[in-house]
Order: sequence, then structure tokens, then C-alpha cells
Amino acid sequence: MARNVLNLSMAICILVAMDYHFTTNVIHEISGILVVLFFILHNILNRHWYTSIGKGKAFLLRRLRIVIDLLLAIMMLLATVTGLFISKTLFPAISVSGHLWVHELHTLSSYSGFILCGIHLGLHWSTLCERLCRWLEIGRTNLSYRLLSRTASVLIVGYGVYASFRRRIGSKLLLEQTYTSWGAKPLLIDFLLDHLTIMGCYAVVTYFLIRMVLNRIARDAEYAHGKKG
Repeated sequence: MARNVLNLSMAICILVAMDYHFTTNVIHEISGILVVLFFILHNILNRHWYTSIGKGKAFLLRRLRIVIDLLLAIMMLLATVTGLFISKTLFPAISVSGHLWVHELHTLSSYSGFILCGIHLGLHWSTLCERLCRWLEIGRTNLSYRLLSRTASVLIVGYGVYASFRRRIGSKLLLEQTYTSWGAKPLLIDFLLDHLTIMGCYAVVTYFLIRMVLNRIARDAEYAHGKKG
């Protein structure tokens, strides 16, 4: 339960920190600090993962999880350091905000970390769904659940792709756009919907790609076993 509350709190703080337009600078910086603290707590609660890196069979899924989690940790660290360097309120003494490359690096690491959070969620989605279904007493083989989950997945991916272009995520990752200019003041609900579905899009795509790979491995193993038999 504590992990679920922590993860939800971290997700909320990430969304608050993602868009400077809807927050004052102080809220943006405080939410960023909270994300870092929650991220540290998340790693402490899951510290057994670090002790198991060199153990077991390092098959594709395990290696992928290690790479994604390490990249996410690097992006979080980079976003934190650059955030300190461009701080206007909490840490003005160490600010070097006049350097554009620091702002660009902060944007790049923040949005890369945001996408990696979605991929990280997708890698663990099966476990999360299993816990949620157990808690709600819903059978994952239930036809209604399967239809609803697949319909939701299609909608999330479809709108997530649209929202990615709408929010120019690619431009931010390519450092073509550091700041967002608005013709008219956007709605907060639009921002939340867009960014939730963008993260959800990466989570859903990752989840189904992993399922395809695991199913293929299982079929190959079954075929090889059948030939030996």
C-alpha cells in the first residue's frame, strides 16, 4: 500500500513539474524536489532490485529492465543537477540560468525521464494489473475485462500519439524547442489528459511488445522441447 501511495504521489508531482505554464516558479521547483525525494524513496523500497542485478539468467527482458532503469536514474540525476543550476527561488546562489545550454539539457533530461517513466511502467504493468485485479476481485480472463482493457489500450495509444505531436515532444527531445509558446491560455485538463496519455502510450506499447517477445520465446521453447521429445 505504501508503495502505491508513493508511486501515485510521484506521478502527480511529475505532472505538476512538467508544465511551467500552470505553476509559479516556486511550485515548479518544489514539485521537482519532491519528485527527486520520492524517486529516492522508491529506490530504497525496491533496493532488492540492485542486489539482484548480477543474479539469475540475464535474458532479454531482464537486461531491458536494467538498461531502462539505469537510463531513468541517469536522466533523473541530470534533470536534478541542471534544475539546481537554473533555480530562481530555492537555490539562487548556484544558479547559472544565463546559459541556454543548461535550460536545453534540463528540458532534454526531463522529457527523456518522462518517457522512460512510461516505459518503466509498461515493463511492470503485468504485475501492477495483477495486483489491481486481485484487489478489485476481477478475473483477468473475464471477457468484459479483456474487451475493456484492449479498447482502453487502443484509445490511449491513439490519443497519446496525437498528444505527442500536439505537445511537440519530439522537438523538445531534439532541442529544437526549449520553451513552449502559447497562442491562447490552454486548459489544465487538456495538459493533464495529453501528458497522462503520452505516458500511458509508452506504457501500453512497451507492455504489448514485451508480451509478444515472451510469447515468441515460449513458443520457440515449446517447439524445441517437442522436437527433442
